[in-house]
Amino acid sequence: MDRAEVFIPPNIRGALDALSLLSNKWEPVVVSVLLESGSLRFSELENNIPDISPNMLTKTLESLSEHGLVTRCVISESPLTVTYELTDAGRELRPVFDSLATWADEHIDSVQPTVVLGDRDHRLVELYRSWLCDRFDVIAVHGQESLWSNLAETPDVAIFDIDLWGDDPATLSAHRFNMTRRIALVGDRPDPSLCTWPCDDVLRKPLVKSELVTAVTRQLDRFGQPEPERERDGIEARLTLLESIYSRPFLQRDKSVSKLYESVGSIER
Repeated sequence: MDRAEVFIPPNIRGALDALSLLSNKWEPVVVSVLLESGSLRFSELENNIPDISPNMLTKTLESLSEHGLVTRCVISESPLTVTYELTDAGRELRPVFDSLATWADEHIDSVQPTVVLGDRDHRLVELYRSWLCDRFDVIAVHGQESLWSNLAETPDVAIFDIDLWGDDPATLSAHRFNMTRRIALVGDRPDPSLCTWPCDDVLRKPLVKSELVTAVTRQLDRFGQPEPERERDGIEARLTLLESIYSRPFLQRDKSVSKLYESVGSIER
């Protein structure tokens, strides 16, 4: 006996085609990264997507290009510099992702956001962990190696004392940590060199519970913001803290801080 064909209304068929594309493992990941970061080079996409191989990233970009969601832009011929960005059709997927996230929050038992919390002071780590553990999945770390390995797992938010990093601040951006929102912890009177840290927010110890919870929640709420806006927010957070300690004329005499003032002024609101 022949089975009757399943009737699918025409207005639903397009949705099924879209779901078929977005149900692939890497396509929605690449789209979400480009939605957040804008135009990126191939190597930058690799840095932002843990575990994807260069071959798989190439195939994924080709698939998204064939479906009209991603375009390849040649910035210069010599040396060859290529970036990838979403087309108008790709950017129009943002409300789709937002709607799916809202639906998941309402109907799926969602996993708690992961927060990596690092400080050499074990007592502080345990105190801060106790403030956050009822809302988030908190991973406490006390050493540089543990911090690095946990950041490589791409947690949602990382909060750590900058002394625990133990390397040049620029290496934070060089590794695959851009998808993680970063909150720097500093002492009572941080040096103006704080301005060189690529962080989304900065908190001065000792903290109070409401301050820490609010800072983490704010970063989670900012997922998906345009990269220039994220950069500006991070710069303003560092400058605001430094200006609460030092006078602006004093800070402007520091070359690194002066560059930060110039940078924040050049980023459009």
